Amino acid sequence: MQNRRLDDLFFRYCEKTITDDEREELMAMLLSDDNREQINGLIDQFIRNDSTKHTLSDETAEDILSSIFSATGARGAGPAVMTGSEEPAAGERDETRSRPLWLFKLAAASVVLFLVYGSYRWFNRAKPAPRVAVMHSVYGGDVPAGGNKASITLADGRTYDLNTITEGNLSVQPGTTIDKSKGEVIYGKNALNSAAVAYNELRTPLGGQYKIVLPDGSRAWLNAGSSLKYPTAFTGDRRDVEMTGEVYFEIEHDKSRPFLVRVTDKQVKGKDMEITVLGTHFNISSYGDEPTMQTTLLEGSVRVKKDEVTTVLTPGQQARVVTGEAAREIAVKTVDTESVVAWKEGRFEFNGNIREIMRQISRWYDLDVRYEGNVERKSFAGTISRKNNVSEVLKMLEMTGGIQFRIDDRKITVKNTD
Repeated sequence: MQNRRLDDLFFRYCEKTITDDEREELMAMLLSDDNREQINGLIDQFIRNDSTKHTLSDETAEDILSSIFSATGARGAGPAVMTGSEEPAAGERDETRSRPLWLFKLAAASVVLFLVYGSYRWFNRAKPAPRVAVMHSVYGGDVPAGGNKASITLADGRTYDLNTITEGNLSVQPGTTIDKSKGEVIYGKNALNSAAVAYNELRTPLGGQYKIVLPDGSRAWLNAGSSLKYPTAFTGDRRDVEMTGEVYFEIEHDKSRPFLVRVTDKQVKGKDMEITVLGTHFNISSYGDEPTMQTTLLEGSVRVKKDEVTTVLTPGQQARVVTGEAAREIAVKTVDTESVVAWKEGRFEFNGNIREIMRQISRWYDLDVRYEGNVERKSFAGTISRKNNVSEVLKMLEMTGGIQFRIDDRKITVKNTD
């Protein structure tokens, strides 16, 4: 049942007509699990309904930011503020992430306020810099979200667009089924003659994603701009595949045949990373425009090897290796795994520098990005559905203030307005 008192307090808070006692009452409501669905709807209504008097000014956005952090501070020590590209100290890392992740749970549907932004505005709000109107936001070149798109290359070099072939069995390769409605290609369990085993390659374009069920029953989800090379049947004492981009794996357990993923380092030939598993759930991100290759373990155990350096991960850990360099060490840290695999569940979960965020947006919407002004210290956290048009994502980022976007000829211009 809708809590009318919560509605009233929320909008009176946004209009700055709330008393101190009412503010405390509202903060208590915000922290109640029973109210989270209603709060999500209020935030959604507040942001989207630009024609009403409840518009989101810079000042109001900053006040909401401050008070929400104050409310969540009851569960921890003070507000979590991203400081540009600086990483928090090792002992502070988990505590720093706890507040934004609580906010992710608060509005896990399609929209939530982007509550963390450039540290410059936060630390200097007592001396706000004058705003300069250097660019108007333009979303005339709006772009829809990506979707189930992929191509498959057979051993003989023939390539087929999975969106254009006939639904059902792939006639040129018996035992392979295409389900376009689910965005899925399925290989029957060792259905093909082992004597005729050959390698196929599944590729997703920018703006595409696809799922594959491998011959051993293992499953893999490919994010945009990714590839997976695999045999049409697994034989011998190992199950080997090769990938680029970002892939989430759920591996069928087979103690006698380890599953090995070779992750291509696009910057330096021969500097690939290897992941060895028996049966587990894990995510690998290895985009060529990212500074590191990351392996995140959700279930089971994996061994990560880069050059002569090896480490074993336990659930909740992420291994990072620098691309294009000889590995001297493999950095391991504890992460929120739900956030890492949010893309597979149809969500963006941002928590970092604007350039990191824009790389995700660029891949999913197949758009180029350019920057005007210094944006290095602009950081954001929040979640939004990947089904939204790109304009909706950019508007949410822009609501926080200090940054504007323009879309023109499949190019996003990012402008620092502080």
